Amino acid sequence: MRTNKQIEKQANRIADAIVELVERTDGPVTLARIHREIPGFATESAIVSKLTMLLPWGIGLIWDNMTEPGMKALHEVISRRRIAIQVLTTRVPYFADGLVLQSENWSPVVLVPARAANLDTPHRLMRTSQRCREMCIAGAKKIGIHGFRLLTPQPMRFTADRFAL
Repeated sequence: MRTNKQIEKQANRIADAIVELVERTDGPVTLARIHREIPGFATESAIVSKLTMLLPWGIGLIWDNMTEPGMKALHEVISRRRIAIQVLTTRVPYFADGLVLQSENWSPVVLVPARAANLDTPHRLMRTSQRCREMCIAGAKKIGIHGFRLLTPQPMRFTADRFAL
């Protein structure tokens, strides 16, 4: 059995590897690619961790079949704004990576460098379509949530904007 210290150490290594891959790619990275390329992130065992997230349309499943350190690492890079998450994408980028979740409530997302974010929220950096940004800010104002801020994204080599819904 692994100790909490061992899990944290492995999660930190995985988090650094995720950020390095996203920065080096300088464009969208699917969680399928991270699943395939980053040792210790994924598991095929019966012990499965999954990450869900409140998205503009409700709770969505982001990814599953992760190790505990993999799930902690993904949560850490998103919540500490080390990368940005691009939401409202189609499944097309995942077809190219060969791994698509079968869950009905799976919300395909891709990860992009933090500098590509165009919306700062209370919990994460995001890259979204104009429509989604407007929806997020209006919805937050309606229920009294503060801390949403429009950002000017820096250019990337390529984006997943063409896959935006």
